[in-house]
Amino acid sequence: MATQTLEPHLIGSLQQAAREILKTMVFMPPQSVTAEAEDCSVFNDPVIGLLGFTGTRSGTFVVRTTEDLAKLIAAKMLMMEPGEMASFGEAVDAFGEVVNMLAGNFKNAWVAGGNQMDLSVPNVIHNGRVTVPSANDACLRSRVRAHLETGTLDIGVHFEAKD
Repeated sequence: MATQTLEPHLIGSLQQAAREILKTMVFMPPQSVTAEAEDCSVFNDPVIGLLGFTGTRSGTFVVRTTEDLAKLIAAKMLMMEPGEMASFGEAVDAFGEVVNMLAGNFKNAWVAGGNQMDLSVPNVIHNGRVTVPSANDACLRSRVRAHLETGTLDIGVHFEAKD
Protein backbone atom coordinates (compact mmCIF):
# COMPACT_ATOMS: atom_id res chain seq x y z
CA MET A 1 0.00 0.00 0.00
CA ALA A 2 1.45 3.39 -0.99
CA THR A 3 1.40 6.45 1.24
CA GLN A 4 -1.83 8.35 0.68
CA THR A 5 -1.93 11.95 -0.50
CA LEU A 6 -4.44 14.70 0.13
CA GLU A 7 -7.54 14.99 -2.00
CA PRO A 8 -7.02 17.24 -5.05
CA HIS A 9 -9.13 20.10 -3.66
CA LEU A 10 -7.01 20.16 -0.48
CA ILE A 11 -3.79 20.22 -2.51
CA GLY A 12 -5.32 23.11 -4.46
CA SER A 13 -6.08 24.83 -1.17
CA LEU A 14 -2.47 24.37 -0.06
CA GLN A 15 -1.29 25.87 -3.36
CA GLN A 16 -3.68 28.80 -3.00
CA ALA A 17 -2.56 29.39 0.59
CA ALA A 18 1.07 29.57 -0.57
CA ARG A 19 0.21 32.02 -3.36
CA GLU A 20 -1.91 34.24 -1.15
CA ILE A 21 0.38 34.40 1.91
CA LEU A 22 3.57 34.87 -0.12
CA LYS A 23 1.99 37.61 -2.23
CA THR A 24 0.00 39.57 0.36
CA MET A 25 1.97 39.09 3.58
CA VAL A 26 5.53 38.52 2.36
CA PHE A 27 5.34 40.59 -0.83
CA MET A 28 7.04 37.82 -2.83
CA PRO A 29 4.51 36.41 -5.31
CA PRO A 30 5.63 32.94 -6.39
CA GLN A 31 6.38 32.29 -10.04
CA SER A 32 4.52 29.00 -9.62
CA VAL A 33 3.32 26.62 -6.93
CA THR A 34 3.52 22.97 -7.93
CA ALA A 35 2.27 19.81 -6.26
CA GLU A 36 5.22 17.53 -5.47
CA ALA A 37 5.54 13.98 -4.19
CA GLU A 38 6.28 13.84 -0.48
CA ASP A 39 8.14 10.59 -0.11
CA CYS A 40 9.86 11.07 3.22
CA SER A 41 9.18 12.03 6.81
CA VAL A 42 12.79 12.80 7.82
CA PHE A 43 14.14 16.25 6.99
CA ASN A 44 17.68 17.68 7.03
CA ASP A 45 17.13 21.18 5.74
CA PRO A 46 18.80 24.45 6.74
CA VAL A 47 15.46 25.83 8.00
CA ILE A 48 12.45 23.72 8.99
CA GLY A 49 9.26 25.33 10.29
CA LEU A 50 6.97 22.95 12.14
CA LEU A 51 3.44 23.36 13.43
CA GLY A 52 1.64 20.44 15.03
CA PHE A 53 -2.10 19.97 14.99
CA THR A 54 -4.81 17.75 16.43
CA GLY A 55 -8.46 17.26 15.60
CA THR A 56 -10.09 14.86 13.18
CA ARG A 57 -6.53 13.72 12.44
CA SER A 58 -3.29 14.70 14.15
CA GLY A 59 -0.19 15.69 12.28
CA THR A 60 2.44 18.25 11.45
CA PHE A 61 2.66 21.13 9.02
CA VAL A 62 6.24 21.26 7.64
CA VAL A 63 7.75 24.25 5.80
CA ARG A 64 11.35 23.93 4.54
CA THR A 65 13.83 26.20 2.81
CA THR A 66 17.35 27.62 2.84
CA GLU A 67 18.62 30.02 5.47
CA ASP A 68 19.02 32.82 2.92
CA LEU A 69 15.45 32.47 1.66
CA ALA A 70 14.05 32.22 5.21
CA LYS A 71 15.87 35.46 6.11
CA LEU A 72 14.61 37.16 2.94
CA ILE A 73 11.02 36.04 3.63
CA ALA A 74 11.27 37.32 7.21
CA ALA A 75 12.82 40.61 6.14
CA LYS A 76 10.21 41.24 3.44
CA MET A 77 7.41 40.47 5.88
CA LEU A 78 8.91 42.94 8.38
CA MET A 79 9.54 45.47 5.57
CA MET A 80 13.30 45.33 6.15
CA GLU A 81 16.32 44.48 4.07
CA PRO A 82 17.86 41.06 4.83
CA GLY A 83 21.17 42.74 5.66
CA GLU A 84 19.49 44.69 8.46
CA MET A 85 19.10 41.49 10.47
CA ALA A 86 22.07 40.93 12.75
CA SER A 87 21.53 37.15 12.91
CA PHE A 88 19.27 34.36 11.78
CA GLY A 89 17.72 34.46 15.24
CA GLU A 90 16.05 37.72 14.32
CA ALA A 91 14.32 36.03 11.38
CA VAL A 92 12.98 33.07 13.35
CA ASP A 93 9.83 34.71 14.74
CA ALA A 94 8.79 36.15 11.39
CA PHE A 95 9.43 32.85 9.59
CA GLY A 96 7.42 31.05 12.29
CA GLU A 97 4.57 33.47 11.68
CA VAL A 98 4.64 32.63 7.95
CA VAL A 99 4.36 28.94 8.91
CA ASN A 100 1.44 29.83 11.18
CA MET A 101 -0.36 31.77 8.43
CA LEU A 102 0.11 28.96 5.88
CA ALA A 103 -1.21 26.37 8.33
CA GLY A 104 -4.13 28.59 9.34
CA ASN A 105 -5.11 29.12 5.73
CA PHE A 106 -5.01 25.37 5.07
CA LYS A 107 -7.01 24.76 8.27
CA ASN A 108 -9.89 26.77 6.79
CA ALA A 109 -10.17 24.35 3.84
CA TRP A 110 -9.85 21.31 6.12
CA VAL A 111 -12.57 22.58 8.48
CA ALA A 112 -14.84 23.51 5.55
CA GLY A 113 -14.89 19.80 4.72
CA GLY A 114 -16.45 19.00 8.09
CA ASN A 115 -13.20 18.27 9.92
CA GLN A 116 -11.73 19.72 13.09
CA MET A 117 -8.19 21.10 13.44
CA ASP A 118 -6.55 22.74 16.44
CA LEU A 119 -3.15 24.30 15.74
CA SER A 120 -0.17 24.49 18.07
CA VAL A 121 2.52 27.17 18.14
CA PRO A 122 5.08 27.12 15.29
CA ASN A 123 8.64 26.01 15.94
CA VAL A 124 11.58 26.85 13.67
CA ILE A 125 14.58 24.48 13.52
CA HIS A 126 17.90 25.83 12.21
CA ASN A 127 20.31 23.29 10.66
CA GLY A 128 18.68 20.33 12.32
CA ARG A 129 17.25 16.93 11.61
CA VAL A 130 13.52 16.40 12.10
CA THR A 131 11.43 13.24 11.89
CA VAL A 132 7.65 13.60 11.77
CA PRO A 133 5.40 10.62 12.55
CA SER A 134 4.20 9.90 9.02
CA ALA A 135 6.52 7.12 7.93
CA ASN A 136 4.11 4.27 7.33
CA ASP A 137 1.62 3.52 4.59
CA ALA A 138 -1.41 4.42 6.72
CA CYS A 139 -0.27 8.04 6.87
CA LEU A 140 -1.41 10.86 4.66
CA ARG A 141 1.10 13.42 3.38
CA SER A 142 1.36 15.95 0.59
CA ARG A 143 3.62 18.84 -0.35
CA VAL A 144 3.62 21.84 -2.63
CA ARG A 145 6.68 23.78 -3.77
CA ALA A 146 6.54 27.54 -4.14
CA HIS A 147 9.02 28.63 -6.80
CA LEU A 148 10.25 32.11 -5.92
CA GLU A 149 12.68 34.30 -7.78
CA THR A 150 15.39 33.51 -5.21
CA GLY A 151 14.69 29.85 -4.35
CA THR A 152 12.01 27.39 -3.33
CA LEU A 153 9.81 26.95 -0.29
CA ASP A 154 8.43 23.46 0.40
CA ILE A 155 5.11 23.36 2.26
CA GLY A 156 3.90 19.98 3.44
CA VAL A 157 1.07 18.52 5.49
CA HIS A 158 1.75 15.23 7.28
CA PHE A 159 -1.19 13.46 8.88
CA GLU A 160 -0.46 10.60 11.27
CA ALA A 161 -2.15 7.26 10.71
CA LYS A 162 -5.74 6.98 11.90
CA ASP A 163 -6.24 4.97 15.06
